[in-house]
Amino acid sequence: MSKKLTGLIVLSAVLTLPAFAAYNGPGPATQVKTASDAAKAKDDTPVELTGYLVQSLGDEKYLFRDESGDVEVEIDNALWRNIEVSDDTKVKLVGEVDDEWQGIEIEIDSMRLVSE
Repeated sequence: MSKKLTGLIVLSAVLTLPAFAAYNGPGPATQVKTASDAAKAKDDTPVELTGYLVQSLGDEKYLFRDESGDVEVEIDNALWRNIEVSDDTKVKLVGEVDDEWQGIEIEIDSMRLVSE
């Protein structure tokens, strides 16, 4: 009986080993790089935009523009960290698409100046 029990324990341990495996390959290449693509992207799609903040829309919302077009972005006041930006200052914004009932907006997680 103890040989059977030992065999069952070893067999169950071997059968559970694949449960610890994980996929380590590349993920989906869905990061959006342009304003026009961001305006059409699905909710929670990651974005990395490089261009210009051309207008303040109030309440932490701004109009972002690149060579492809415009899209509304939301930048929390805490992200500004004493960064001075005008409509001709090139910035890189990283965030994700937020598809709300009012329409698409990009919620920004980080912002930095781009030196040209």
